[in-house]
Amino acid sequence: MKTIVYLLVSVLVVSFSPSLSERVSIFDALNKRWIKCVVTANDSFNEGQLSVLIENLHQLKNVVIPSGTRFISESSDEQDFMNVNDELIVLDGKSVEITIDGYCVQKHNSYPTEGNLFTLHKESNEKLVKTAQLMNQKGFSRNIIQSALWSVSDGATFSGIYEKNNEKVEELRAAICALTGREDDWYNTDATYELSETRQIVSEVTKIEGLISYEVKETGSLKMEVCKSDGEVIRTLASSTPVQHLGEYRFNFNLKVQGWERGSYSVRLKINNNVFHEQEFEVG
Repeated sequence: MKTIVYLLVSVLVVSFSPSLSERVSIFDALNKRWIKCVVTANDSFNEGQLSVLIENLHQLKNVVIPSGTRFISESSDEQDFMNVNDELIVLDGKSVEITIDGYCVQKHNSYPTEGNLFTLHKESNEKLVKTAQLMNQKGFSRNIIQSALWSVSDGATFSGIYEKNNEKVEELRAAICALTGREDDWYNTDATYELSETRQIVSEVTKIEGLISYEVKETGSLKMEVCKSDGEVIRTLASSTPVQHLGEYRFNFNLKVQGWERGSYSVRLKINNNVFHEQEFEVG
């Protein structure tokens, strides 16, 4: 492999918003051949995943990489990335290299290897772009951002878009549900993301919590079970609770699932051994 050494200068990436007249979109700059841009993957998982090298050919003062830009991997089996924050890159007429945060938008592909090349594209999925823009400069955690993007790019559950007593996260989740037209999940998870030995981003979930609502139409002995998707009962949480009154009931459900196999499960309620209510959830 050829080794290319670049003479780099200090660069300032700022989070403030100057007037629009001072901004130049990186797409306009590329189309007009004012700059050349090379994007590669860094050997980093938690931050600074992308290295952006800009060769300034037109004495530009700055360029901006808009929120919701897609970085398409040159390897079809490796993940594409997306930035959430607008990245305003101060050039001052010079060529620079910076690192920026990127988030996976292809859940089932492998994590990019160091040095993997990307090309910049305007994302065609308007809902995915809008999701990124909803989080632009909002300071959400990496786990929240990844959960939010995957809920749109890959149809993953909304359950990981959760942080206790955080109204901003609640508003984000509601906005994405409305944007996608999908019903919200009944439960929350404490999803965190790690890189596996096979270079897959995997979700680590230790608990499921949410509200279970149901209607009782006959009295008798209540049983609550947790089942796999094939119906196998893996845990009985209540075996003979007497129910003497008909009507609507609800309770807060909490279940520790650390170490569980990834997949689909359900909470199943029975009266007199007849299933009358079931709510599904995902682990991983």
